[in-house]
Amino acid sequence: MGYSYSIHDHFVRAILGNKEMARAYFRTVIPDYILDTLDLSTLRPMSESYVSADLKKILSDVVYSCKRKDHKGDAGISLLLEHKSAPDKYTPLQIGSYLFSGYRQQVRQGATPLSPILPILFYHGKDQWEYRTMSTLFGETGQKVGDEKNLDLYPFIPNYQYIYHNLREIPDGKIGSSENKFLSASLLVLKHAFDRSWLSDNFMSFLIDGLPYGDKELQQAFITYYFNRVDFSEKQAEEKINKLPLNIKETVMSTYDRLIEKGRLEEREKVYTEKLRAASKMLESGFDFQLISDILDLPMADIEDLGKK
Repeated sequence: MGYSYSIHDHFVRAILGNKEMARAYFRTVIPDYILDTLDLSTLRPMSESYVSADLKKILSDVVYSCKRKDHKGDAGISLLLEHKSAPDKYTPLQIGSYLFSGYRQQVRQGATPLSPILPILFYHGKDQWEYRTMSTLFGETGQKVGDEKNLDLYPFIPNYQYIYHNLREIPDGKIGSSENKFLSASLLVLKHAFDRSWLSDNFMSFLIDGLPYGDKELQQAFITYYFNRVDFSEKQAEEKINKLPLNIKETVMSTYDRLIEKGRLEEREKVYTEKLRAASKMLESGFDFQLISDILDLPMADIEDLGKK
């Protein structure tokens, strides 16, 4: 099973890697009957040693633990940040790999008894996706037939519950009613991440209502994600930014300028790489070094280096 990060992953990790944002998020998505047993004031990020080496890069920033209110031990809260922006039928299998990795690590660390892990799946894709448990991957063997389980193999099928947070199904008003205004703005941007016109129309409200309530790193992550999801030209972006209040205008403009410069550097790097590729082919065809340099506007030293290879 392979793992890759997208612009969505990076933004969600930035938000929920922040303890205060994570605490506000957990209060929003964890059912009340579970929330009533947890003391979220004791929330703390788990060390990287909590997960195995193969999962460290995926989970190390977004695994938290907190005390129970009854003081009977720790309850591990696991936010599975290989979150989904598109449906994936094998997600229960992926969640299971996280759970058992976490429990194995507890055993290695001498935990007695083990602490329960509450997995949370965060989905914000544009397509419909229903909650599914592990048993659904086994076809009829994992299903009920009337009041009976189908076949005697059912007891051997691993199954577990997880908290499913489908952001697409939550009304905007409810998302925006969170006491944490930065989290509300971030979740709204994620919910409408595939609706560029909606994001454009709500530019001012997002930044004015939410941005001042996040620290500098969170603000930069928000701005970076937002501008990656809209189709503003540089002129349009500058016109919108110039209408912002002074308390956030400078932060937005400086972050946007860095994004533009990064894009230009990446474009120049791409052009340079293409020129080198063309120069290599011209050398193979017997073109003169100076002619290649003149045609492709490349330094002679670069052409000579290619000729030595």
